[in-house]
Amino acid sequence: MNIKFFPLAVSFLMMSNMYLPNSAQAGGFKEAGASFLVPTTGQAMNGEIGATKTKIMAGIELASITAITVLGIAAGGGVVWFGLGPLLGNHLVSAVDAFQGAQYKEDPNFQSQVVDAQRTLDMSRQRRFEREQNYRSDIRDRVRRAGEVSAY
Repeated sequence: MNIKFFPLAVSFLMMSNMYLPNSAQAGGFKEAGASFLVPTTGQAMNGEIGATKTKIMAGIELASITAITVLGIAAGGGVVWFGLGPLLGNHLVSAVDAFQGAQYKEDPNFQSQVVDAQRTLDMSRQRRFEREQNYRSDIRDRVRRAGEVSAY
């Protein structure tokens, strides 16, 4: 792979980000560019910083950088290319994921689905809390009644 491609790709992403209008169709390029340069920054911009996929991307980034450093020192630089593949792949996957996350974030249908799911989850938690409270009071009543009966 030609090393000159990377600066060209970064320049293209940054220049396209400057000239795109701020509309729903253009949304996501800022997050994708940020995440291509430093993985997980686009996910953070989308509000997905605590997601498992974000943690995995950060772990792959650290492991790749560590592998490049260790192999570069131990082998004299010839084996460094083994760590560059996962590093570049992680940057690309992170950028695509950040772009898609930004697209979903701006989609009104997706937002309504998220609101409906949140409402369902809240109702489920409330029902579970009520069931647990009723169950606890039933047990307390049974223990109290058992204590009254055995006292005779």
